[in-house]
Amino acid sequence: MKKKRSKALLRWLLVPAAACVIALASAVQAQAPSSDVFRVEEDWQLVLLTPDANLNGPQVTCVISPLTANDAYCAFDLNYHTQPDYAAGGLQMHVWDPNDPMMYCNFPEAGMLRTAGETVTWTQNMWLNAGVLSFQVTNGQSQTWGKFGGSGDNVLLSVSTPLANLNGYDPNVSLTNSGVSFASNLVSSLTLVGVRWYDANGKLIQQDTTPQVVHPQQ
Repeated sequence: MKKKRSKALLRWLLVPAAACVIALASAVQAQAPSSDVFRVEEDWQLVLLTPDANLNGPQVTCVISPLTANDAYCAFDLNYHTQPDYAAGGLQMHVWDPNDPMMYCNFPEAGMLRTAGETVTWTQNMWLNAGVLSFQVTNGQSQTWGKFGGSGDNVLLSVSTPLANLNGYDPNVSLTNSGVSFASNLVSSLTLVGVRWYDANGKLIQQDTTPQVVHPQQ
């Protein structure tokens, strides 16, 4: 794991985030969970048309935040790296505060998307425990990278936070700030397949299994 800077997530700055991807999607009619939320899981699916390795396309970024992208967020890049500099192929996660990258980590899986019609699936996890907010990708599966994420990749980003819970999480933030940042014509679809909310004991308190399409925009 590479840490860009050792900085605690102690403030939520209300200024525009330096997100490279802005893609609008149909809003989810979010309901407040019945109990305090301490973990959120988002299931994602990316379906390709014909990727172009010569262009390093497509490039996809999916964002998850405990509040909004104007406060702080974690971004997951597929088929490229943005931190500390651009690099083609592979997978990377990075946390922003929101204007500056606080830390980033590279997955061990490398290579560029090359297979026509390939489907990539993964789960983005965010949880809060004793003042520490953590982000991790699990259950990743693709032809290009095989299985990725989870403890096997040892990819986990954690920052300090004053948040008492994750009740401020809204899947619409993920939908609005996720998308295909380059070569969108090479992507058939990018979809938030489902969302799950858990309490402090790991009990499922709410789920939404209605697929929400981010690309193409509806």
